[in-house]
Amino acid sequence: MDEAVLDVIRNIQDLPTLPSVAMEVMTLAKAPDVSIREISECIYRDPPLATKVLRVANSTFYRRGSQEIETLHRAILMMGLGEVIGITTSVSVLSLLGARDSRGASMRASFWNHCVATGLIARRIDRKLGMKSQGRDFVGGLLHDIGKIILDGYFHDRFEQACELSSRRRCPLHLAEQEVLGTTHMEVGHYLTRKWNLPPYLVDITLHHHHPDKAQFRDLTALVSMADLLAKARDLSCCGDTPPFVLKDQEAWETLVKLGYPMDGLDVERITFEIEDIAQEVEAYITTASEAAPEAAHG
Repeated sequence: MDEAVLDVIRNIQDLPTLPSVAMEVMTLAKAPDVSIREISECIYRDPPLATKVLRVANSTFYRRGSQEIETLHRAILMMGLGEVIGITTSVSVLSLLGARDSRGASMRASFWNHCVATGLIARRIDRKLGMKSQGRDFVGGLLHDIGKIILDGYFHDRFEQACELSSRRRCPLHLAEQEVLGTTHMEVGHYLTRKWNLPPYLVDITLHHHHPDKAQFRDLTALVSMADLLAKARDLSCCGDTPPFVLKDQEAWETLVKLGYPMDGLDVERITFEIEDIAQEVEAYITTASEAAPEAAHG
């Protein structure tokens, strides 16, 4: 990373930080003997967050069956700890990182549309490949481009130049960023996820989602990388970053083949058809995860 850019980021006084409850939940989840009660009690200490988590858990994206999930304890029992932690992380980040000002509002909207689409598509591919990522697929998609938020918020004019260069040349945005800024959204995202002390798989995805074969968590990173490309193919991109591609020729596909996943049975045309209306799902998810709500029921 360019040292001048890094120095600016290090000295940003209002650099976003995740809510303390979300940070504590992720820390607790690392403990081998953590109980469901400990996790649910932690989330309930932030009532608006708890309400949003329950709302998303009851949405069409997660709900199984007709019975409403009324408590976080039941949500964890029914969905698994990984999924609930994923929802907690996603609603925390969506609530935290709104547009800083009017000039960034349009970019911020397209950013979240792209990232939520990437997460939703990653969930679908995960299920088709039997990867059982337990919510890490969606959170990885949601946060893979988080460095763009910092570049847009604190280096807006130069980041805009990089976006224009990417669009004009039809080249990947990170190459244009390197030329204009001397760094990339991957490097900035890597710095931010480490500063937030996020799980290692998220640190890995932010840094390597354009080169998943270099990652430690190669399966998750390749999954997010594929979903990232498919979201762009549905015109859910950010900053004009839509270079043409053939999915089976991509490093992400080749990485998953090397890891032994049944890629021959993955019908790309069917996936493309299934995500044709992904924009509507994206809008519904963002609305569900972002809107204010009354205090959550405890239990």
